[in-house]
Amino acid sequence: MGKRAELLHNARCMWTRLALAFSLLLSLAAFAQVDPLSNLSGTSPAVGASPWIRSGSGSLTFFHGFDIHATHLSQTGPEEQENATFSTNWFGAGAQLALGERAFVLGRGRISLEPYTIDDSYPQFFQYVPEDGLVDHMRPHDLFGEVAVQVGFRPTNATLLSVYGALVGQPALGAAPAQLRASGIDFAEAPFTYELLETTHDSTSVVTAGFASRFFTIEASMFHDGATTGDHTELDSGDMDSRSARLTIMPAPNLAIQVSRGELGVEGDLPLALQSDLTTASLTYGGPVASVTALWSSRSFPEDDARETVTGYAVELALRASRNTFMARVEQIDRPGGFPLAPRPAQDVEGATHYTAGYVFDIMPASRYKLGLGVNIDYRTKTRELEDVYGHKPQGIYTFVRLRS
Repeated sequence: MGKRAELLHNARCMWTRLALAFSLLLSLAAFAQVDPLSNLSGTSPAVGASPWIRSGSGSLTFFHGFDIHATHLSQTGPEEQENATFSTNWFGAGAQLALGERAFVLGRGRISLEPYTIDDSYPQFFQYVPEDGLVDHMRPHDLFGEVAVQVGFRPTNATLLSVYGALVGQPALGAAPAQLRASGIDFAEAPFTYELLETTHDSTSVVTAGFASRFFTIEASMFHDGATTGDHTELDSGDMDSRSARLTIMPAPNLAIQVSRGELGVEGDLPLALQSDLTTASLTYGGPVASVTALWSSRSFPEDDARETVTGYAVELALRASRNTFMARVEQIDRPGGFPLAPRPAQDVEGATHYTAGYVFDIMPASRYKLGLGVNIDYRTKTRELEDVYGHKPQGIYTFVRLRS
């Protein structure tokens, strides 16, 4: 490593450690908004309609939420089409106990039954999950998405100090997961930027520290950048080998702007292949009619690693009116040279653009539970040179029944 690169690396480490130390002095882990129940997962900012249904009395509040898509996929393009029926889903529940007027303890859990409702993987043209060696397929979410306890204290009515600890959960890195965002919850399929923007949301051994006010939140985390393969039912627990810091600015109740940086696998004796730096930024708006999320992320690798920096962009939109929901997602993601026929991770990356459009008709629009019928159609550019394998204009058409709280 050259002297200049070493100085840059040391500066990055110092920035993360200062943010962590500052947050710890403020008391340990705040949420991205003052109301802890308005957070979807970990300490991510929840902007737009909340998925939680609340009940309770006195000092104890219970809440739960879920989303179930029962989906049939049909493909067009290749001569031998791969069709499938599967379900993407998650279920969450928890309870918050008030300790006087200013303190609370909150326990929360979230699981997905996808390891049992998806047969190894489901088809998705041009998806890439290198951890599992998947091309043109998407893996199930892990059985355990969050198992966490949070303790908080409010110095004033508009500020919050707390501690967040999770066996599995989300560190202070990036926006909320796609399946929990108001702009993304109705999609039946995973985003194509999944490997870059989503995988850190199921980290293990997470401790997050921070301070929240009405207008901004500063947080820092230590965690294990875990990864699961196989049947996706076990926790990849390990030492805290990663760290991150995040700043979220909330100029209005329905608007959040976040920037964050994580250094993954940098502690301990992990090989270079498991180390990387991840930088993210996002803007999220959630209103009664429109929910929008714009994301950017870049993953760089150690200087001695032959892999190129990988960058991804995504814009996600949901428009809701009475019984009708219209969704759209546009993504630009770097892929390794030769993708999808023969990915070569050490070669120059190539950009690919994906488009997904969808519609849901709600059968019970006034109910606390949303039952709807919908469809997603995806499309990718630059496929002419792949016609021998994928045919003319390969597409996936996902028709589904969706039930959520």
